[in-house]
Amino acid sequence: MKIYDKCGIPESLYLKGRERSFKKGQNIFLVDESISSCYLILSGMVKIYIDHENGRRSILDFVGTNDWLGELSLFCQEDYIKENKVVEELSCLEFDLKDLKEMCKKDAMVSFYFAAYISRKLMARSVRLSEYLNYSLEKRLASFILSHQQDGRYQIPHTDLSEYMNISYRHVLFVIKKFCDEGILKKEEGYFITDFKKLESMAESSQ
Repeated sequence: MKIYDKCGIPESLYLKGRERSFKKGQNIFLVDESISSCYLILSGMVKIYIDHENGRRSILDFVGTNDWLGELSLFCQEDYIKENKVVEELSCLEFDLKDLKEMCKKDAMVSFYFAAYISRKLMARSVRLSEYLNYSLEKRLASFILSHQQDGRYQIPHTDLSEYMNISYRHVLFVIKKFCDEGILKKEEGYFITDFKKLESMAESSQ
C-alpha cells in the first residue's frame, strides 16, 4: 500500500509535499510569524498550547501521525499562532500554503478532503470535551493513551498530560501506576502497552 493510501490523502495533493523533519524541542510555527506552509505528519508528535498571562499553561491538543498543522489557514486568516513544540521527533511533508489554496479552488476532491478532515477534528474535540466532563480519569486516560501511542509505545510526559487534562500531576502518577500494577503498561523508555485488550476495554467502559 502506498503512503498516500494509508493517509487517505488524494495522490495529487500528496505529490506536492516536500519531506521535512523536526527534532524534539523544535517549533513548527513561531507565534510572531505568519503561516506560509502546512504540514502533514507522517510520524512523531507535536503539542499545541497557550501560555497565559498569569503564568499558567493550557495544552490544547497533541497531534501525530496523519494529522495536519496549519490547515485552518487554508480557509481563514489565523490572527494568533498558538505555541507549538515537537515532543517526539517529527517526520512530515511540507506544503506551500498558497499552492494548497489554489488546489482547493480548482480541485473539488482536495477541497472536500480538507473540509472532511477539519470536520472530523472538530467533532473529535467535542466528543473529548464531553468525555472529560462525564467519565472517570481511568477511562479518559486509557482513551488518551490509545489515541497517542506509537507502535505500542506511549511517551507523553506526565506534566504535559496533567496540563492537558487539567488534573494534578499526582493523580496522573496514581492512575499510571495502577495501569502498570495491573499489567496494562510497562515502564520502558516511556511506557510500553502490554495489554491492548484490557486498555481498550477500559476506554470503552461506561464509567
